[in-house]
Amino acid sequence: MKIKYLSVMLLTLALLAGCVNENKVAISPNEVNKIQWGFIEKQTMEGVIVYSIKLINGSDFVIKQNNVFVSYPIITTTNVIKSNEYKVEVKGNKLDIQPGETITLKAFMPLEGMGDKSLLRIDDPRIQINGYLDKVDNNHKFSNGGYLYRE
Repeated sequence: MKIKYLSVMLLTLALLAGCVNENKVAISPNEVNKIQWGFIEKQTMEGVIVYSIKLINGSDFVIKQNNVFVSYPIITTTNVIKSNEYKVEVKGNKLDIQPGETITLKAFMPLEGMGDKSLLRIDDPRIQINGYLDKVDNNHKFSNGGYLYRE
């Protein structure tokens, strides 16, 4: 009788262990660094600068959701550069960017209403990408960015 209870108990434990469906995927900084951008062109029109940018998902994961912003850094009175809270969200973005997929984005940077343009590094824009890899939750959130023009 003890063997029968022991067998049932072991079988139950084996079934419970097999039913656990942990689908944890570790998002490493290396995967985030594989999300790249490339500058395509700059067009200056009356009152606006338009940047064409390509976003490349070089990671092994789907970019489920993301926001891409372009901004001009601010030159402080001590000639130190700081980030600018005034950011422009790009156009042409989409959900579920597949691994290996490239999309083209446009940033329309209005010059009107920017205040003193001599305090902005207009020739040195920055890009910021915030999003989620594989799943939209806090464990899969990423951020990447830097100089829009890079070598």
